[in-house]
Amino acid sequence: MTRGLRDRVAEAMRESRIGRTRFGWDQCDQEEWRRSADALMRYSRQLGFEIVETGKVTHRPAPPVIAVIYALDDARDASVERAVRCDGAGNWSIVSTKRDARRAAVDSKTLLTFTLAEADLDCDRILAGDPSAKDIKGVLTKVAAANIIRMLNAETMEPS
Repeated sequence: MTRGLRDRVAEAMRESRIGRTRFGWDQCDQEEWRRSADALMRYSRQLGFEIVETGKVTHRPAPPVIAVIYALDDARDASVERAVRCDGAGNWSIVSTKRDARRAAVDSKTLLTFTLAEADLDCDRILAGDPSAKDIKGVLTKVAAANIIRMLNAETMEPS
């Protein structure tokens, strides 16, 4: 099913204004954005250009297919790799893997597990200035990982 030009312009305007959010197009006040899209199309005609449908729809990139979506060396020990991993069904983990000189995995342990909903609630507490937010285990790691997950469009990953 192809959505109309008005809806696609409205969604593009919304994403350009506020970025991708945890509340997608189907979960927002679409009519407000549609009215803004109508206004943009009227303004564009007054300024001598039009927003036209080309018939080409570029779909969003497919979600990652491997469980580890991001990895980097631990800042304190370069022989340890920290990774953000999808555990399926909306669960995420930060995993630490010790490697030997050949970069082969020697030991792996889960440092933190969370859902994006939990990370979002922690974010809200931080933004609200809740002093107890600093006591949440791994809160900065969780919030940083949620940012990476969304940046890489990995929140749509299905359980394997």
